[in-house]
Amino acid sequence: MAVNHSLATHTLDNGLTIFTREKHDAPVASFWVWYRVGSRNEVPGLTGVSHWVEHMQFKGTPTIAKGAIFREVSRNGGSLNAMTSQDWTAYYETLPSDRIDLALQIESDRMSNSLFDPDEAGSERTVILSERQGAENRPTYLLAEEVYGTAFQASPYRHMVIGYENDLRRITRDDLYNHYQRFYMPNNAFIAAAGDFDTDELLKKIEGAFGGIPAGPPPPPMLTVEPPQRGERTVTLRRPSPAAYLLMAYRMPEARHPDIPALLVADSILSGAKPMGMGGGSAMGRSARLYRALVAGGLARSVSSSAGLNLDANLWTFSSTALPGVEPAQVQTAIEEQIERLKREPVPEEEFRKARKQIRAQYIYSQQTVTSQAFWIGQMEIVDRAARIDTLADEVNAVTGADVMRVATTWLQRDQRTVGWQLPEGDEAGGGSDEEAQRAAAMAEPPRIWYATGVPMTDEPTNTRGFARTELRNGIVLLTQARPDEPTVSATVRIHAGQGATGETRAGLPAFVARMLNRGTTAHSFEAFNEAVDSLGAVIDVDAGRDDIDVSLLCLREDLDAVLTLVSEIIRQPTFPGEELERVRQQTITGLKEQESDTRAMASQALRELLYPEGHPYRLRVSGEIGTVSGFTRDDLVAYHRKYVGPAVTIVSLVGGVADLDAARAAIERHFGDWDVSVPAPRTPPAIAPPSASERAFKEVRGKSQADVVVGYPTLPRASDDYHALNMANIVLGQLGLMGRLGATVRDEQGLAYYVYSSLSPGIENSQWSAAAGVDPGNVERALAGIVGQLRQLRETEVSEAEINDAKSYLTGRMPLTLESPGGVVDLLLMIERFGLGLDYLDRYPEIVRAQTRPGLQEAAARHLDPDRLAIGVAGPNGKDSAGE
Repeated sequence: MAVNHSLATHTLDNGLTIFTREKHDAPVASFWVWYRVGSRNEVPGLTGVSHWVEHMQFKGTPTIAKGAIFREVSRNGGSLNAMTSQDWTAYYETLPSDRIDLALQIESDRMSNSLFDPDEAGSERTVILSERQGAENRPTYLLAEEVYGTAFQASPYRHMVIGYENDLRRITRDDLYNHYQRFYMPNNAFIAAAGDFDTDELLKKIEGAFGGIPAGPPPPPMLTVEPPQRGERTVTLRRPSPAAYLLMAYRMPEARHPDIPALLVADSILSGAKPMGMGGGSAMGRSARLYRALVAGGLARSVSSSAGLNLDANLWTFSSTALPGVEPAQVQTAIEEQIERLKREPVPEEEFRKARKQIRAQYIYSQQTVTSQAFWIGQMEIVDRAARIDTLADEVNAVTGADVMRVATTWLQRDQRTVGWQLPEGDEAGGGSDEEAQRAAAMAEPPRIWYATGVPMTDEPTNTRGFARTELRNGIVLLTQARPDEPTVSATVRIHAGQGATGETRAGLPAFVARMLNRGTTAHSFEAFNEAVDSLGAVIDVDAGRDDIDVSLLCLREDLDAVLTLVSEIIRQPTFPGEELERVRQQTITGLKEQESDTRAMASQALRELLYPEGHPYRLRVSGEIGTVSGFTRDDLVAYHRKYVGPAVTIVSLVGGVADLDAARAAIERHFGDWDVSVPAPRTPPAIAPPSASERAFKEVRGKSQADVVVGYPTLPRASDDYHALNMANIVLGQLGLMGRLGATVRDEQGLAYYVYSSLSPGIENSQWSAAAGVDPGNVERALAGIVGQLRQLRETEVSEAEINDAKSYLTGRMPLTLESPGGVVDLLLMIERFGLGLDYLDRYPEIVRAQTRPGLQEAAARHLDPDRLAIGVAGPNGKDSAGE
C-alpha cells in the first residue's frame, strides 16, 4: 500500500474548508461534503427535518434532473450515499479517480440549487414514514427511542434522527426548504476527499466548482443546555417480543473532552475495541469482561457497550439480550458488577496491552478504503478537528490504569444513568439479538454453491490483476492476490460442508457444527481462544450458509502466522465440549425465536417454502428448527465434522500483506499441508421449476409497523449463455441508480416503500431472481402490482439505449471499487472459483459486457422470467390487510 500523504487543509474565500489525503494504490477517489447540521439542530415540532432534507437533495436541481444523480454515478461505476446523524449530514461519491469531476458537479450544484417541489415533498413523506416503520420493526428501536427520550430532557439528542411520526405527518415543503436555506451554505460545510488524485489539481477544480457559491448568514447557534440529572431514571416497555432487552445509558462527555481517550480504553476493556470510520474491522471482545460475565456465564445471548464521539455530551450505552429463564435483574446486576470492578481494581497490564492492540488494529482496518478514510476525516472534523485522526492513537497509548479508574468513577455513576428494559408480553420468552435477525435474513437469500462443471484446475490463463491459484497436495485450493505493502491480510477458508452440499436432513446441523468450531480445541478452551484472538487485535468469524461453512479472518500482516494457527485449530481440532454445546443450543433456539419476529426473515421463509419442495435441502432453515436443535448431541457434531470437513472440499482465498503466491502457499502449507482427511464428494442440490401459476404465502408477525414482501422465480443456471443478458436486464429493473425502474416507480413516483430492489443470485442448477420491498401493510397490493408490472414491461419491450449504455458503464466502471479492498477481492476470487470463470475473467469481462444488446436483454427476460409464475412471500402485522384476502 502506498504511504498516505499528510492531511492537507485549504479554505476558500466563502468559508468552505477542504481536507484532502492522497492514496495512490488504487485508481479510486472518494469525495464527501459535510454539513454541520443534524437532528441536534431541530426544534420541537420539526423532528426529522434534517433527514428529510437529505432525501430531498436527490430530487434534482435546475440543471440535474430528478434521478440523475444516482443514474450518473452508477453509469460511471461509482457508489454514493447520504446520511444524517445527530451532529451532521454528509453526502459522498466514490468513483474511479478519473471521473471524480462528476462528484464536484453534483455536490456544488445541490449545495444551493436543490429543488423542493411540493409534490415531491409529499411523495417522500410516505417513503420516510415507511423508513420509520422499518426502524420500528427492529427489536430494540422503540426501547432506544424511549431511553434517549427519558435520558435527555432538553437536548435535541432526546429524539431519534428520523423524527417522531406525528411531526413527519405535518412537516411542510416550506419547513424543509427553510431548513435547507438555513444550513446548506459553504461556510457551514466542508469537504473531505481521499484517494488517487493530485491535491493541487483537485483544489483548483474545487475552487472552480464551489468558489462562486456565496457564504450565508451564520446558522442559529445551539442554545439548549441539558439540565443536570438528579437521579436514576427508568423505562419499562412490554411488547410482543421474543426476548428481554436491556439498554442502560450513562452520561459521557463530548468528543473534545480530555477524558475521551481513557474512556475509549475503558470501553474496550469492558467489551472490546469497536470498528472506526466506515467499514474496516469488525467488533472484537469475546475475551472482554462483559462477554465473559454474561454470554460465557450463561446469562445473555449478547452484550455490548458503546461510547460514541459526539459534538455535545451524550450517552455511554450498555445493551444486552437475556437468555430464556434468566431474570432481567441478573443481567443488569452482572453488568453493574463489571462496572464497579473497573472503578475499584487497577486493570492488569495484560488487559491494557490487549486493548491498545485492538484499538491500533481497528485504526489500521479503518484505512483500507478511501471511502472509509474520507469518512473518518469528516467525522473527526465535525466533533473536534480533522487532524485528530493522526493523533488519537497516540492519545490512547498514553492512557494509564489510573486514568481508566478515574473516568469509570467519574462517568459511570448510578444517579447519572437511565435504565431501560423491553420485556416480552405475556408468556413470550427467549433471547436473541439484532445480529441474529440480520443473519437470519441473510440466510434466507438464494443459496450459493461454488463447484461447477469444468472448473479449471491447472494451466490458469494469465491475468493483469495479480490473481494466482494453486493446489496443495491434499486438495486444498489456494487463491490469492499479493499486496506486499498492505498492512493487513483478509482471508476466507470456505469448506463445502453446508446442508446443500452434504444432503443432511436434520435442519441446522451443519450450522450448529460451525457455531461450535471455536468453542474449544485440543489446544485452547473457548475462553483461551477468545483471549488469543483479541490479544492479536484480529477478527476470526465462523459462519454457515446453505452450502458451505466459512471461517474468515482479518489481521495485521505481522500476525498472520499466529492467526492461521488459531484458524487451523478450530477447523481441524475442535473438541465440541458439552458445556459449550448447551450454551450454543440455548443461543440458537433464542435466535430462532428472534427470526420469527422479523418480517423480512419470515417473508423470505414463506418464499422458500413455496419454491422448494419437501426434501429439498434449500427448503430447510440454515439455523434449523427448535425441534432439531433441541436434539443435537455431541456425537452428532463429532460425526458430521469427521465425515464432511476435509481438505478436498476446502478453498482458501487470501488477499493482502504477503509477498507473492509462494509466500501465501508456504503460510497455508505450514498450517494445513499435513491435513489428511478423506471426505465424500459434495452434492449438487437438484434444480427446481417455477410454480405453474403465481402462488402466495403470508406469515403474521405481531407488533410490527411494516410488512415485507419478497417475490422469487427460479431461473437459468450461471453457466447459461443468457446469464449476462439477464443480469444486465435485472440491473435496469432493480439496481441501476436508485434501485432501477422499481425504485423510480414503487419508491420514487408512488412513494410506497423506503426500499425496493431486485437481484439475480447466480447458482449452478438454478439462479434465483428475486425482488423485495418494505411497505406499509396497507400498501402491499399496490407495491406488488408495481413490481409485477415492471417485470412484465421488461419482458415485453426493449430497454432504452440510455438504460443499456448506463448498465454497461456501471458494470465496467465499478471494477476499480471492487478491487480496492482486500475483503472485496477475497469474495471475488471465491466467486470466480465457484463458477469456473478463470482468473482472467476480469480481463475478459469488459468485452462480455459490451457484447450485450437491447434485443438480447428483452429476449433473455422473456425466456427466463415469468410474471405469471411467481412465488410471493409476505410477512407483516395483519394477515387480512397484508395478504390481500
